[in-house]
Amino acid sequence: MIRKCHHAGIAVKDLEQALTFFEKTYGARLMRRDRYEDQQFETALIGIGELKLELLAGLHPESLVSRFIENRGEGLHHLSLEVDRFEEVITAFKNEGLKVMGETDTRDFKAAFLHPQGNLGILTEIIEPKGGWGT
Repeated sequence: MIRKCHHAGIAVKDLEQALTFFEKTYGARLMRRDRYEDQQFETALIGIGELKLELLAGLHPESLVSRFIENRGEGLHHLSLEVDRFEEVITAFKNEGLKVMGETDTRDFKAAFLHPQGNLGILTEIIEPKGGWGT
């Protein structure tokens, strides 16, 4: 069911500044950049050795990422767990009483989030990459 930790999501105020910091400080390499205009945020997936981090920055002050930073500051946003058999895993979590939200199926991945409430306060992304996304 769960294969591995795919990445940790880090909320940042300034994506360019964060990229520069991780590149200079930790030797990070940029793997992928995306913008999600409909959800008003942009991301950069970076690699540091075998570790992957997804840097998330809001595109608008009212975006979920911007509000997260306003309420909690920059830092850990979510943990992403890679699975195979996405639908089966999500159904199992729902049957356990976890609140599943934001299910999506894109050309690159299937994903959903487990609400922090009832999940030890941890926003957890469940992701099944397609075609080598983020590998």
